[in-house]
Amino acid sequence: MARALYCAILLVAGCAELGVVSDGTSISVGRTNHGYLIQPARLPDAGEGFTTRAVWIARDNRYGTDEVIDLVTGVARRMEAHVHDVKLVVADLSPRGGGGSYLFHRSHQSGRDVDLLYYMRDAEGHPFEPDAMHQFDARGRARDGSGLVVDVPRTWELVKELVDAPEAPVQFIFMYEPIAQMLIDHAKKIGEPQDVIVRARLALRQPGDSARHDDHLHVRVYCSADDRAYGCVDVGPMQMLAMWSAGSAGDGSLLRTRADRIDLRAWR
Repeated sequence: MARALYCAILLVAGCAELGVVSDGTSISVGRTNHGYLIQPARLPDAGEGFTTRAVWIARDNRYGTDEVIDLVTGVARRMEAHVHDVKLVVADLSPRGGGGSYLFHRSHQSGRDVDLLYYMRDAEGHPFEPDAMHQFDARGRARDGSGLVVDVPRTWELVKELVDAPEAPVQFIFMYEPIAQMLIDHAKKIGEPQDVIVRARLALRQPGDSARHDDHLHVRVYCSADDRAYGCVDVGPMQMLAMWSAGSAGDGSLLRTRADRIDLRAWR
């Protein structure tokens, strides 16, 4: 009965085989701004290397594809290996069935988006585990007068873990462009490998038709191959997927590519 119901739901998306639907794995259908989620995985409210806050627990947008949950838990675990004093703070993923209103997000509808808070330091320079989303200016300083600043080295390590992650191919890391450039400048200064910087620069984008993401970073992964067969739709450049699949970051000329702002309306 359940298998027939799932397949009926997915007919419009091209249901091909019951095996993928009934094997207990998640299915992301449609676009991130017009889609839904079947058999989602739920991210725990806290785990190895990560936590959340009451505001996001109350919303219960804690669901995503298996790949997104594996990505968050894997990256957080690896970050904890060299960040011992604070945890990665995870905000919204998607509602249980995806879809939903536009009250909080224009996307986050198909289980492939997750919001993470920047690593921060307080006014005395000590590591600070984010208590909320704080807006930062072009110098990475909190606009609320709290003295908080973006911890650039640790946030760069987070971005590096995301673009190198084996769990899922990251398509975008939406971020305020001045902060993104601070991270890239830091990476070059400390001599990070060119291919890593290339992948990061391609993923880091400030969207032009939504919030500028100066208070958090928004990670989006590509559709899995199985989900694509059931109507999952990737919108935008496929370059990062090709690089992830091939295990290659292309040539150094990509470092000259500038991606300050993008307008996602053209990709819908």
